[in-house]
Amino acid sequence: MKKILALVLALSLIFVLASCGRKLSGTYVLEGPMGNTKYEFKGKKVTLTVETILDDIVYSGEYKIAKTDDGKLEITFTFEDGGAAEYSKTRTFEKTKNGIKLNGLEYVKK
Repeated sequence: MKKILALVLALSLIFVLASCGRKLSGTYVLEGPMGNTKYEFKGKKVTLTVETILDDIVYSGEYKIAKTDDGKLEITFTFEDGGAAEYSKTRTFEKTKNGIKLNGLEYVKK
């Protein structure tokens, strides 16, 4: 009986820890007519590359995925560069079959 209880508690702990560890990995791209927007996730770090016809702009920072009061997910980006203020914000977040959605825009995993 003690072994069964210990097993149930261990499995419960695994599920709790797994649900808390909302991390992404890989590269996700939104292709556009004037260039692409690319997020590269590794652990809690993120690199944002805004590719334009003239130049690529790269920002580095961190992200956090959290559940809102109504049960939906949101992602908050915090970039170190002051020029990235427009990207350092909270957005709606959803995992999809092909990648992720940020504020309703789908970024495809590459």
